[in-house]
Amino acid sequence: MSESSPIKDALYVKINNIGQEEIHKLLLKEEFSKLFEKIYEPVIHEIQSIEEYEKYGTLAESMTHYLFTEMLIPSQRKIIFENVELDIVIPNTLELQKKSNDAIVIFFVKTSDLDQIKQRIQKIKKIQKNDANIWIITKDEIKISQSTYLTTKESFSKFLKDSQNFIKTKKMNKLNIFKT
Repeated sequence: MSESSPIKDALYVKINNIGQEEIHKLLLKEEFSKLFEKIYEPVIHEIQSIEEYEKYGTLAESMTHYLFTEMLIPSQRKIIFENVELDIVIPNTLELQKKSNDAIVIFFVKTSDLDQIKQRIQKIKKIQKNDANIWIITKDEIKISQSTYLTTKESFSKFLKDSQNFIKTKKMNKLNIFKT
């Protein structure tokens, strides 16, 4: 059972208030920007007691966990693989081991310390050597060689669309695109 947090609690209150039916309609229409506006933006402003970078990164990660489940995007979350902490792997560590070009490692930045960020990326590169398959989700623009997405409406929407397209091109989605 995962531990409770003010961010997750606020996220799931917002999701429940919007309703799964409304969220599924937006997903089916690929209106990821509207989802970001309805979920991420209000929750990020509601939470006050958590350090800014941790708040932005944790909310993006929690929302991604929820949306990947709803979108049926196969992934493993919060794992240690070959002594490296990974936030999310699409589809899983088995694929990452077998054919790393068919796996994405997603890292949610929760600090403003560029050295810490780069150290974490170097650890990830030990198991995913392809920079294009290391996706960084961050509050601020960072000049690095990996794919980066910001916690803004446009960029986060592109991240969700790119995740969906990756699954489609690798033919990983089973029968349906969404749980609905």
